Amino acid sequence: MPVLRQIATCTAPSTMVVVRRSRRKERDVDYRVEVCARHRWLAEEGWGKSFTGEGAGGRCGTVVDYRDYDQVVQSHSDLWLRPLAMNGPEDHGGDVALALAAAVEFLAEARAGREAGGVPAALGHAARVAEALAAGVLGVEEGQAQVLAALSAAETVAVADRGA
Repeated sequence: MPVLRQIATCTAPSTMVVVRRSRRKERDVDYRVEVCARHRWLAEEGWGKSFTGEGAGGRCGTVVDYRDYDQVVQSHSDLWLRPLAMNGPEDHGGDVALALAAAVEFLAEARAGREAGGVPAALGHAARVAEALAAGVLGVEEGQAQVLAALSAAETVAVADRGA
């Protein structure tokens, strides 16, 4: 099931697309990232450098991710969450809930004395959902979809805070 993410709040049409071809037999593409010329830097942050104009014209910042849940969560952690949290949190042995809770704690400490903000709030929600998923309170597909939605919201707020 593809996951739609928005890594920019820009409403301009995309002019460039990054497509990562899959090495798996069951799918042709791992993900597709669309950006406008002004936000090309967003696609250069770990997505790859194989830009094309083919298929452009969607909304800037749109990511359609075809990878499975574990790969998307790992990608969020490696390319977005760890740099955001100054190279933390560790993966906590693959425990998504613990890793997200550690990120929330780190961000709260970094923002000491200030309001929590949208990113820690969305990550906190993702951590609570991941915890409920691990405890069996939520079905696997429902829980995973909610974790990815909360991560996507946090990512969108973070890039908006950076001016994208």
